[in-house]
Amino acid sequence: MVVHLLRNPASGAGRRGAEASTPILDALRTEADVIDLTGSSADASAEALRRAVGDGLERLVVAGGDGLVNMAIQSLAGRDVVLALAPTGTGNDFAAALGVDEPTVDLLLGPAGPSDLLRVDRPDSGQSQWVASIAIAGFPADINRRANSMTLPIGSAIYTMAAALELPRFRRRRLDVTVDDERLELDSAMLAVGNTRFFGGGMLACPDARHDDGFCHLTSIEGVGRAGILRHLTQRSGGSASRPEVTRRQGSRVTISSVDERTEVWGDGEYVGDTPLRITAVPGVLQVAGLMAE
Repeated sequence: MVVHLLRNPASGAGRRGAEASTPILDALRTEADVIDLTGSSADASAEALRRAVGDGLERLVVAGGDGLVNMAIQSLAGRDVVLALAPTGTGNDFAAALGVDEPTVDLLLGPAGPSDLLRVDRPDSGQSQWVASIAIAGFPADINRRANSMTLPIGSAIYTMAAALELPRFRRRRLDVTVDDERLELDSAMLAVGNTRFFGGGMLACPDARHDDGFCHLTSIEGVGRAGILRHLTQRSGGSASRPEVTRRQGSRVTISSVDERTEVWGDGEYVGDTPLRITAVPGVLQVAGLMAE
């Protein structure tokens, strides 16, 4: 079998990410012919992947975290290509939600099943982007943006440092949100729209979300200040606790507009765009190794 590989040794996990990918990849090379698509930069890797898809790529092993998964799905969504996950990044939320924590070669090369994705459309530009896990706005998005601009500390500690630096700038966003036909006026410290359950390296934001249920799962934490949002983030249970400040909905489509300022939305740890946005659950658009169709 011929498989293609995408790595990101310069990911948020730094050197640890490259080292962690070695055992599983060494084992994979004993069972398959592996073609490495990893380029010298993210853009170079994305271009190599696009060319490989056009040339008939059949299976892609992603050895990295959610950011690398996000890069891959932009080319794989809607294609007859199998995505195999070897999670070695700082954040591996998509793999965790699918139960692919410690993959084996048999799993990487084995049967695949369908997963939904979120399609994020930007009406202002006519562009769209796929999200595998969760699209996020508010304070966690501010943390994500800050962390992406930092080089130290290495690993997940970078998010703790970014949170401390962003906390003095904390503010809630006034958002006009529609879930299918229901309109919500939110004063949100954190807004999450999930295809799966986790973001930020294991924070449970959308506890009812499943990768194959055909829904967008919305969670908003409203009306809280700095202490309130930190409580949710440090407990890693945003949306899981039955607290009055937590609003949860589900639907096939979510539109998000800002009442005051434009609001950044991030997905899978990557910048998606500013409001207004429309997010749609697209069923079964991605084939993932290790999933079994029900």
